[in-house]
Amino acid sequence: MNESLRALIVVLALSLPVFWFLRRHITEFATLPADYRLRVGLWLGLTVLLFVGHSFWLFVLGTALVLLTFGRSDSNALGLYFFLLLLAPPFRSAIEGFGGINRLLDIDYLRLLSLVVLFPAALRLRARAGAPVFALPADKYLLAYLGLQLVLAYQISSLTDVIRTAVVLGIDVLLPYYVFSRGLIDAGRMRDTFASFVCAGAVVALMAVFEAGKGWLLYASLPEALNVHWSYGGYMFRDSALRPLVSTGHSIYLGYVMTAALGIHMAMLPAFASRRVWVAVFLLLLAGVAVPLARGPWVGALAMLAVAALMAPNAKAIYAKVLVGAIVLVPILMATPLAPKIIALLPFVGEYDAGSVDYRQQLFKASWNVLMMNPVFGSPYYMTDGSMESMRQGEGIIDMVNSYMGIALSSGLVGLAFFLGVFASSAGRIWRHIWTQNDKSSEDHIVGRALLATLVGVLATIATVGSENAVPVVYWCLAGACAAYARRSQVGLEGSSRTTGEAPGRPTSARA
Repeated sequence: MNESLRALIVVLALSLPVFWFLRRHITEFATLPADYRLRVGLWLGLTVLLFVGHSFWLFVLGTALVLLTFGRSDSNALGLYFFLLLLAPPFRSAIEGFGGINRLLDIDYLRLLSLVVLFPAALRLRARAGAPVFALPADKYLLAYLGLQLVLAYQISSLTDVIRTAVVLGIDVLLPYYVFSRGLIDAGRMRDTFASFVCAGAVVALMAVFEAGKGWLLYASLPEALNVHWSYGGYMFRDSALRPLVSTGHSIYLGYVMTAALGIHMAMLPAFASRRVWVAVFLLLLAGVAVPLARGPWVGALAMLAVAALMAPNAKAIYAKVLVGAIVLVPILMATPLAPKIIALLPFVGEYDAGSVDYRQQLFKASWNVLMMNPVFGSPYYMTDGSMESMRQGEGIIDMVNSYMGIALSSGLVGLAFFLGVFASSAGRIWRHIWTQNDKSSEDHIVGRALLATLVGVLATIATVGSENAVPVVYWCLAGACAAYARRSQVGLEGSSRTTGEAPGRPTSARA
């Protein structure tokens, strides 16, 4: 039995119990039973195709046909999108061009999912009567950011390349933001979408724990099996422990996705009928954050949890319990043989992989010096500067492990300001809304607090990771969700109970 087939068996064996365990709880408060069955069936079918297809393009075409045929039956395209987001690694290959054009577009699983799930949803949203125009502050910052990217690209690229850049930005940035900011029109739809992401995250978290414990990367055999080049997905160790990847391609990407899922799960607290089940899923996602041994996501998750606790009505009691728990448990933990390893792995003080920390510090210093040469709009040629060349690693790459610095170098402080404005504008509106609410225990208040805390965690984490693979997809979807919440709070849309699960633009149907 080859490795791909053995990995498929393990993937199915790990995922099915999670789907079964969450089925009753999620369908009770968030997802229509028919939608849940459809999503699980699609996840299982596409996973089988991924592992046994033996061709990247067969997987791409098969996924497109299946989702365009059966995905239409799902009543909430955003829930379907989040449920399938982490199904496959984002292997990338080019669609060949014609007539003097070398290539049309690079395609990967994430981009394919946007095209076949989010694009039809966007068309339905635009056709809906009274569809909101780009009037939110976050909308304007986003359009300014995208417009700046195109202007800068026009200065150095051919018309064909500019058009290609516009298409890529439309698919990767504008499409997820637009559909999430316009599609989450009520609390019920938001609950379903968030529950789908939590369910997908729980499956990935269990696989991550398995990979770390077994020392076997389940998706590592796929590039060879699918005959596709993949610069990620290799075996990495820290203190002789394997760092799991699952379908994300890198341990730090896995930690980042798990941090986002953990934050979104906090928004589901008032909806879960069983507090024990909510805690069980929380602990599983927390394990998913821990096992990649990625310090950046650890810091992001800690910041997220701290902010969430700070905004809670019983913040003093929460911090008191944490303090008492630390006083009791830390001395006990330090007395065990694991203490030296734990200390060595901690951010800022740990000694393991100190070279990675040194590289990040040196890269930031070199990047800052290069940025100051063109601080306003950056430079498309920043990678050719001698200071940056000195940071080229043994693999022949300059690993830009700071998303903010990467944006600033290519589009200047102006581009970085537009980027941050997308998030900050919605965050400010959400904060003003929850601050003025009297009922601090309402679902609306809890969701707002969780969104703000998740935003803090994600934005803190991307200071230590480049915008690759699923990283930008998650933060643009989150930006859209925050904009949707801010808009709903402004116009006073109630939507406190789920009465419909139809996709945007479809006739409403009461839930049985």
